[in-house]
Amino acid sequence: MDTTRSWAGLRWLIATALAAAMVAVAPRAAAEEDPPGRVGRLAEMQGAVSWFDHETGAWAEAERNRPLTGGDRLSTGPDSRAELRVGSSVLRLGSGSELEVLELDDRHMVFQLHAGKLALRVRSREVASEIEVVTAEARFLPQRSGHYRFDRIDDSTFAGAWRGELRVDDTQGFVIPGGRRVEVYRERRGPDRSELRSTWVAMPDDAFGDWVARDDRRDDERSASQRYVSPEMTGAEELDHHGQWSRHPEYGAIWYPTYVVAGWAPYRYGRWVWVRPWGWTWVDEAPWGFAPFHYGRWVWWGSRWGWVPGAYVARPVYAPALVAWVGGPNWSVSVNVGGGPAVGWVPLAPREVYVPWYRHRPGYVDRVHPPGWRPPPRTTPTGPIMYSNQGVPNAVTVVPRDVLVQRQPVSRAVVTLPPEQLRAPVMVGEKPPARNGPNGPNGRNDRGDRGDRNDRGDRDDRRDDRRDGRDGRDGRVAPAPQVVAPPPRQPQPVAPGVQPAPPVTESPPPARGSQRTPSPPRAPQLAPQAAPQPAPQPAPQMAPSLRAAPHQQAPTPPPVQVAPPPRPQAPPQPQAAPPRPPQRDDDGDRKRIPERPDRQGRGERER
Repeated sequence: MDTTRSWAGLRWLIATALAAAMVAVAPRAAAEEDPPGRVGRLAEMQGAVSWFDHETGAWAEAERNRPLTGGDRLSTGPDSRAELRVGSSVLRLGSGSELEVLELDDRHMVFQLHAGKLALRVRSREVASEIEVVTAEARFLPQRSGHYRFDRIDDSTFAGAWRGELRVDDTQGFVIPGGRRVEVYRERRGPDRSELRSTWVAMPDDAFGDWVARDDRRDDERSASQRYVSPEMTGAEELDHHGQWSRHPEYGAIWYPTYVVAGWAPYRYGRWVWVRPWGWTWVDEAPWGFAPFHYGRWVWWGSRWGWVPGAYVARPVYAPALVAWVGGPNWSVSVNVGGGPAVGWVPLAPREVYVPWYRHRPGYVDRVHPPGWRPPPRTTPTGPIMYSNQGVPNAVTVVPRDVLVQRQPVSRAVVTLPPEQLRAPVMVGEKPPARNGPNGPNGRNDRGDRGDRNDRGDRDDRRDDRRDGRDGRDGRVAPAPQVVAPPPRQPQPVAPGVQPAPPVTESPPPARGSQRTPSPPRAPQLAPQAAPQPAPQPAPQMAPSLRAAPHQQAPTPPPVQVAPPPRPQAPPQPQAAPPRPPQRDDDGDRKRIPERPDRQGRGERER
């Protein structure tokens, strides 16, 4: 009887331990496999604003519309300020401030104020329960929607609520009601123990408060965009200021930008950067260029480009760029820029399947597509197809590969290709180039085309973005690319000659300024819509190349001449065996990357 009880107790202990381990591991495994569906955006900047990567320990000039996620840091200089938006939440930084994004995903938003002034606007109780503001003195939790202010000066934190309620999360915690402000600081009671002290103070009346109140009143204006998109779509607040809404007979709500340059096309005026964990991410130059390039689809309608958000989703899922990649082994064109290949992309149209190029689980594909656009299970096409926007003028953007790898502006390096080349069917799921190619920052051919390698292990990605982000700002322009015809197939294996085509005519790029909003250009001069050619029907079995070469008969080999047997000779003297080549260590020339330490959980931070 005692033995039976012992085995029963042992089984209960093992089952309890396994259940606890599964509960602890499951959320972390899901977080590692699926990227966050929510990101921040640097919306406004005035003066000197810098961006910091805590892994490399270097600062660089901040860039508007660059996505911000966990681990990023912002700093403002004297007489400077910045505005960060995450969905409907707004964080405004005053001069001489430093803010770190400790955690930003679908469940939590944790920000740490190291110094300076911070104003936080929260618009719903649901979002308020997900936000935390941390300083060295205490942790602050908004209890409901409201408007809050934080100032960190020396070793004290001043926290107040213009509207709403703010809880000081501590053993001696309390609630700050609306219209009140408190100073909190730590009083040492030993080497490892301190107590929180507080003093009620008056709300300040200064220039920072005036700026926050003025911008907050502007945000409270009625928005027409909220009828079509959720306020939790990051960047949606810019749509009313820079465009107008209309109705498409098939796709529903459609948004048109007010001012674009002649010949404008989506995903052409900006540059690619590497942002973990997604990899290649598009950063647009337009002040409104965030939501239309990370949600929804683009369509050519009424002789101009329009953005279709799709069905209304309360929490839309962010994507780094909703494009289909063309290039690689299936792109039958070469670019004569140092012998490097070309890479291209085309914006996806409504209902076209988005194929992520980074690590994700199968359910992520359903979440990143709006309802009605989600592909049925196991029906994603894999063969050569023609995307809807391939027949639209300037829709397919092609540049030398180094332009993407080195994070250079795209518009000044676009390659002009024949229309029939642009309309050629492409393979579904074509991946972008690896982050570090033959001409990349580390000078070696990286086999990291797959997303499950790109978003792990590499440590110098953001250092490359900052170093290469200055390209194009000092006036340096890459040589004008030239298109060369593909080499004809010859019977003999002899390298054919390449005949260059006429040089490419490049349009001047728009003025780039991350510190101020550019003045609106003249009204666009849009080209008429080109009639797309019907897509060719692929063969049942398609070779890696998009174009099948014509059948040619193999050359007849020359007759073999048999030589007479040689005369007998003296046996040769034995020679010393040549030395064996040194054995190559597969890991000897590969730099080992240390594993990234796990971020502390919420409970550890509280301790």
